[in-house]
This record gives sequence, C-alpha cells and structure tokens, in this order.
Amino acid sequence: MSSCVRWVLAGAVAVVVAAVAVDQAGLLDPPPAPIVVTPELVAAGRKVYRERCHSCHTDIPLQKRIAGWDPMHAYDVVGKLQTIGKEGKRPMPPFPGTKEDRRAVAAWLSELGAGRVPQY
Repeated sequence: MSSCVRWVLAGAVAVVVAAVAVDQAGLLDPPPAPIVVTPELVAAGRKVYRERCHSCHTDIPLQKRIAGWDPMHAYDVVGKLQTIGKEGKRPMPPFPGTKEDRRAVAAWLSELGAGRVPQY
C-alpha cells in the first residue's frame, strides 16, 4: 500500500471519528418534524409535566411567561433551558425525558400559553 493511500485512509478514519463525536454531542440532530397538536399529545404532555416538572414549578405560574409560544418554539426552549441563565448559572437540569416526551410537553405548553388548558 502506498503512503498516499495510507494518508487518505487515515484522513477518512479521522473524519468518521470526528463525525461520530459530533453526532454523540447532539450537534447533528436533524430539525424536529413539525408538532401537530392533538388532544392526545397535549394530555401526554401534561402527564409528563406533572410527573417530571411540576414538583419544581408548583409556585411558578407559566401561562404568562409562555404566552404566544408555538409548539416548535416550546420544543426548542425546553431543550435549551438548562443552558439559559444569568451569570452562567443553570436554572434547570436537562429535560428529563425522551424527544417524544419533549414534543408532548411542547404541545401542552403551547396550549397552556394560549389559555386553552390549565397549568394545574
């Protein structure tokens, strides 16, 4: 095998290793499919919220804070909440659920922000 072929193979391996690392970091996540709000998805989102988020949000009224959010914006924000904060502080832990849980919570949040469902 010539040295040129070895360099090409080494470069290809390096690219694959880098791509795997970037993918594992979540940087290659494709944009999510549009969220179609259904009563079932909203009910699932409320359930996820009650089980995983409510204990910290019992005294935090969300409706005014999220008024006007569409489901895709809510999905994006829920995925980034742990990185938002003043002075580098993380106000929340990472979202404790799957992407489907996150989609459901996003649907519920958009309905809550629109005043169509209650928070409690």
